[in-house]
Amino acid sequence: MINHYLPILRECEPFLIAHHDVRPQLNLAPGGMPIPPDNVLHPQHMANGRFLELLARLDGLTFGPFGMHMPSWVFYDCAVMPGAVFGLAMRAERVPEWARESLGVPADYLGLVPMAQFIAIPVLSGFASGATVPTTWLMYTLETINEISPGIAPHGLIEFTLWMGLQVFPIQELQGTVQWRSPKLATLAHLGPLELLTAWTPAHSLPRTLTFKMHLRDLHLQSVLLAPRAHPDAPPPNALIDVDDEGALRQLQRDIEAGHRIQVVGQPTSVGCHVRVPIFRAAPTAA
Repeated sequence: MINHYLPILRECEPFLIAHHDVRPQLNLAPGGMPIPPDNVLHPQHMANGRFLELLARLDGLTFGPFGMHMPSWVFYDCAVMPGAVFGLAMRAERVPEWARESLGVPADYLGLVPMAQFIAIPVLSGFASGATVPTTWLMYTLETINEISPGIAPHGLIEFTLWMGLQVFPIQELQGTVQWRSPKLATLAHLGPLELLTAWTPAHSLPRTLTFKMHLRDLHLQSVLLAPRAHPDAPPPNALIDVDDEGALRQLQRDIEAGHRIQVVGQPTSVGCHVRVPIFRAAPTAA
């Protein structure tokens, strides 16, 4: 399984951005592949400023068109202070000239150029059982250069970044948000069934966003690389949701608020202009 992704490590190197208080909680050898000590960076050291700027550029190119570019203060206050950033990067000399230009890589820069990043931050509920290390984490972002320009980095980079990132953080319950029309929903569905906390999210700048949670097991880590057609943990779907049908998404949200348990149980499928997501809907249990 992992052999199919090893070419990524011939092109890219893992990196981690975490300050000293967070670092002891993290696994610095995800999948048994150590992060080089020189690639473990402190977000408060001036020497790492240029690399942090390149990360911001990657994020801006990825999410800027959706109006969700992450300002630097948000990156610092909401991501690297409470959490950490894992990712994969290329040495500048390996990056094609046209790609260096689009990413704003200075001509004299010889360091790492980010190709993918996975940011996670702890959630308070992860301490509910008295744990000293948080067990519930929010996937703050997952992005790769291939979303901007496919072909700069090897295919499969997003799956491999997710697989490694889930092992860097001590995650037992993963929470996250994703837009219904985002290609990332298919990647996340590889992990296993996603239990919906929201189907229509008015607090988000893009209300057609879902919020999910899932409990992680080794099976889920394996399946994100294997990309099974049907996940062994997922019940068979009993409905399809048209992701462009605002009324259907709002009704799904009302069902969630009424106590229905709703899961995304497979990858989106498309026919013409229609994108549909398989879900499993269970009625509220009797009191």
